[in-house]
Amino acid sequence: MTLLSPIDGLVDKLRDQGFKITHPRYQVIERVADRDANFTAEELAAELAPVGRATVYRTIKLLVDQGLLCRVVLGDGSICYRSSHLAHHHHLVCLSCGATEDVHLSDVEAVIDRVRGATSYEVVSHRIEVYGFCPRCKGFQSEADITHLHLH
Repeated sequence: MTLLSPIDGLVDKLRDQGFKITHPRYQVIERVADRDANFTAEELAAELAPVGRATVYRTIKLLVDQGLLCRVVLGDGSICYRSSHLAHHHHLVCLSCGATEDVHLSDVEAVIDRVRGATSYEVVSHRIEVYGFCPRCKGFQSEADITHLHLH
């Protein structure tokens, strides 16, 4: 029995979908597969300067489109990415340090069904990020810090 590494799993999933895996694309996928924490496209492009920014950005988009990476909007509106575990999930984001956790919210489908029933929309997708302060940061937030937040 052969165990696939995370990089092999990502590459196989892309090849199965008919995508070519060039050496530069492989380098991006390899770097992404090694990450456990959030990262930005800029950080990845800087680490992979010889690959070229356009290839880094296109590969990130491909991985997001294929469900292999998650796009997360942080509390300040900036975008970061993190590995996807392919199961449907949402994100819990710390407004202080940017830590992100996957959360599985089973009640969301009921809300989506109510939205479908109450509107004439054909709902095809949704994204939910829940913002707050992680256990490490919540003790450092003053009431003034919390009351001035106006996330929508």
